[in-house]
Amino acid sequence: MESTLTLSQIDWHLIAGGLGLFLFGIKLMGDSLTNFAGTKIRDYIEKYTSNPIMGVLVGIIITGLIQSSSGTTVIVISLVRAGLMRLNQAIGITLGANIGTTVTSILIGFNLNYYSYFLLLLGVGVFMVATKKKTSYLGEIVIGFGLLFIGLNIMGDALKELQYVAGFENLVIRMSEQPVIAAIAGTIMTGVIQSSSAVVGIVQTLYNSGAIDLPASMGLVFGANIGTTVTAALAAFGGSLAGKRTSMFHVLFNVTTSVVFLILIRPYVGVVQTISTALGLNNMMTIAVGHFLFNFIGMLLFLPFIKQCVDILYKLMPGKGEVEFDANSVELDEQMIVQFPAGALKQSKLAIQSMSDLALQTVTASKNYLMTGDKKYFKEVNQVEDIINALDTKISSYLMKISKQHLTEELSEEYSVNLQVAKNFERIADLAQNLVEYYEGVFDANEKFDEDALRELEQVYDLLTHIYVNSAEVYVTGNVSLFEVVKEDENALNLMEHNMRASHLRRLTERHQQATVLTSVFVDILGTMERIGDHAFNIGRLTFNPIKMHNEKTNKSDKSL
Repeated sequence: MESTLTLSQIDWHLIAGGLGLFLFGIKLMGDSLTNFAGTKIRDYIEKYTSNPIMGVLVGIIITGLIQSSSGTTVIVISLVRAGLMRLNQAIGITLGANIGTTVTSILIGFNLNYYSYFLLLLGVGVFMVATKKKTSYLGEIVIGFGLLFIGLNIMGDALKELQYVAGFENLVIRMSEQPVIAAIAGTIMTGVIQSSSAVVGIVQTLYNSGAIDLPASMGLVFGANIGTTVTAALAAFGGSLAGKRTSMFHVLFNVTTSVVFLILIRPYVGVVQTISTALGLNNMMTIAVGHFLFNFIGMLLFLPFIKQCVDILYKLMPGKGEVEFDANSVELDEQMIVQFPAGALKQSKLAIQSMSDLALQTVTASKNYLMTGDKKYFKEVNQVEDIINALDTKISSYLMKISKQHLTEELSEEYSVNLQVAKNFERIADLAQNLVEYYEGVFDANEKFDEDALRELEQVYDLLTHIYVNSAEVYVTGNVSLFEVVKEDENALNLMEHNMRASHLRRLTERHQQATVLTSVFVDILGTMERIGDHAFNIGRLTFNPIKMHNEKTNKSDKSL
């Protein structure tokens, strides 16, 4: 290979522009596929991962849709952190995500450079004439697909000139003889670009142009597999212990498989070359096959040992996280709905009591955030609120199925109470989340609650907690005398909120305070606390006086009862 160029003679502007188009194409295609498929991808991940094999399939499909294994892993970390998914489920999805990320390299392997410009025109045409969102998303998918190839084409024309730069041939020889150098380069490139798909695409282009050989190409691909863990590691940073364990598995799995294949790179390259020759694959598809086979074999090696991986992760990172609750542990027997509706209602009430404990945890954590300013309490509220939302959906769906049975008047009333109480607990968690958002706004503005304000808010919290605990007890026991205490406390809370609102306005006037974030949100904070008190009171009130639901009236008028 004759060295005739210097680095300054390379068309770096084409490499930069092509890479930009390529990355934008992947992002646009992934986002549009996500929108086209619907907005409930997170729900699908949570729902269809009952066993590791299903988890792998979900990981493949979701990553194929959003075009990012890192993106899938980040979603999974958030679900584990919120207690909506167990660690073994997350591991299955992570294994599948690594296979799903090979979709991009396989698409590139078809080498549609010539047709990509027509695809871009077609996508723009569909997007411009679209009158429905689904159609516009379809247009964006095609645009992203076209840009992906156009970016590669522009970048490739400049990248292939690297082979004529002095010293490049020696670098390729070193990467071929010592693939670990190529792996390090691939790791760094992926860590910087934050897209293993882009790095593999560059490798495909370089290999197709003859600038690098297959061993160096595979070394770069293995490195890209390590570099893609950076995003997930950042997502888990500062998060819960459960999220950190999930991220650690992603790192351990990718690093382990990459190291093993680096050790066996010579025979592996021989296998890839044999498959490529037998199937008559082009150079770009050869890299895609090497990329896919590597991740597929890694998945097969780890899949039987998921339980052992979980045990190892707990040993490496012992302890309990901030939120130790598994939403999947709440049992709601579907068969009992038909066979024994009264028992099903009892099950739903026990599940709602779990919601009660969690909702109180959000209120307590919001108080702790106010008093300490420690960000961990802010995160705790958001994590627990996620769990409560999932529980509310699960319980409401279960109760709706119960309501379709021919219930007696007593059971209809119990159904009504349970459904409405669950909604009140869910709303309390939402309001606690609102409180920590107010506090965060004050802290972010480098402001502090003065002693008077903190003392007043602490008094409200104490009374609020008293109302909440007693009202939840009324729901469980039906204690009438305790509900009378709740009513008195709720009236006292309303009066306290009114007096403190007036006291705050008086302080502003007397001290001639300038408008700050704190002064503007203090009244909103009081109002939010008062609304939490209203919902807490409702829980006790509904126990004795449920609001009649439409389907209850239908059941009561049913002469067959």
